[in-house]
Amino acid sequence: MTPIELDTCSTDELWTLYEAIVGILQRRLEGEMRQLDERLVALRGRFQAGSDKANRSPRFRNPGDPSQTWSGRGKRPRWVTELLKTGVELEELRAQQSQSG
Repeated sequence: MTPIELDTCSTDELWTLYEAIVGILQRRLEGEMRQLDERLVALRGRFQAGSDKANRSPRFRNPGDPSQTWSGRGKRPRWVTELLKTGVELEELRAQQSQSG
């Protein structure tokens, strides 16, 4: 690449050069964005493939509302805390495993 004496260029030549540079930069940035998107998709696939958090079965169930469940991980849900305050034992809330077979 040869150095350009920008001070000696006319205004029209500078604008032409500017537009050419902007076009080149846009194409390069679009290419880099595509590559980053492809890498991101690949990384998401790697991390989501090994995740089993969504598949954890409930270990505890609210007897008053069976739709409320808790896997036993993380902070106790409000319904568990409220039932424990009333004297219910945590073991009493254990979800029954379905009998298959």
